[in-house]
Amino acid sequence: MPRNRKGRLVGESCISAYVHVPFCASKCTYCDFNSYPGLDYIYSDYVNALIAEMGTVARTMENIVPLQTIYVGGGTPTVLSVDHLSAILGALQDSFGLGDECEITTEANPCNISLSKCVELLGAGFNRLSLGIQSFDDSLLRMLGRMHTCAEALDAVYAARDAGFNNLSLDLMYALPGQSIMQWKDTLSLAIDLAPEHISLYELTIEDGTYLKVLLNSGKITPADEDRRLSMYHIAIETITSAGYEHYEVSNFARPGLRCRHNITYWRNEYYYGFGAGATSYVSGVRSVRVAEPQDYVAAVNGTGDLISYSECLTGEDLSDETLMVGLRMLDGVDLAAVSARTNLNLGAKLASKLDWLEQMGLLTVEGSVVRVTRKGLYVLDTVISELTR
Repeated sequence: MPRNRKGRLVGESCISAYVHVPFCASKCTYCDFNSYPGLDYIYSDYVNALIAEMGTVARTMENIVPLQTIYVGGGTPTVLSVDHLSAILGALQDSFGLGDECEITTEANPCNISLSKCVELLGAGFNRLSLGIQSFDDSLLRMLGRMHTCAEALDAVYAARDAGFNNLSLDLMYALPGQSIMQWKDTLSLAIDLAPEHISLYELTIEDGTYLKVLLNSGKITPADEDRRLSMYHIAIETITSAGYEHYEVSNFARPGLRCRHNITYWRNEYYYGFGAGATSYVSGVRSVRVAEPQDYVAAVNGTGDLISYSECLTGEDLSDETLMVGLRMLDGVDLAAVSARTNLNLGAKLASKLDWLEQMGLLTVEGSVVRVTRKGLYVLDTVISELTR
């Protein structure tokens, strides 16, 4: 990683920051994220460690520009007090500065959101709220281990609107065990009636180490088959786009002009800061992952133990493959000329025969140096990416 004579990192500036809050009120049955219930006794120590890490990173950077996006995720960030969340934003402001139009998102669950808390979050500087609704069906919410009901999800949306949030995203899950097509249509219909600015879809994958995996192994649940998964995905695309949303990424839809700018940083494989337990950063060509356990993270920031559990430098084919892999998720596509300039590889020549074959199959379109996945290609995106990156 290049440094100047003062030992500071030199390279392309970061305009985005991700902050991980690894705490939650309870563990959902599908969750394999880096999140932990019952750790409220270290909330203050953890926030202090975040603030310390931000200051340390800022002091190592040569080129600091104001942040344009901030995303506080988890876990459930809103289990923290608004004072804690405000302190996190204040530290980012002090260390890096915030752009005038900075998109500042926090994730939240309906069970820990109220009108008063939404008012406080807006006052603290958050201007975008991502609500983990998942479903509007109470039986499916219970199966997922969610702590809220459909009524409480609706109340959370109304609270956000009454407080003044005008950039609201809803997370919805599909391909759930036992979920019917009608249940999925009802959830989509109610979500659209609520008129959020953004909708994110998540196809359920039953991961090792989750309670759903235990239920699956014991034969108590049956996963959705491939036909049902594809059918639900197709229904979602048709339903949401018919309501006027732009389908701009495989699983994301937005009102015009209201795409999630933070996530676009990831899909363009651009640099970003990452802070917190288990958080990943990508700075000056190096991807690094912090230790996962919150207690270990706090200790490492305070000088006891290693903060970084893994790091790698992305160059050449590794960089081009990853840029294609994440970039093709966006329906705007990938500019091969730009990727070639970034990696010093002639991707147009290297991929010419594969691109021609995939275009003939109707899975891609190629316009100049820009490659886009078609609607048909979306359903087999993993196959398309595999062809181009192997």
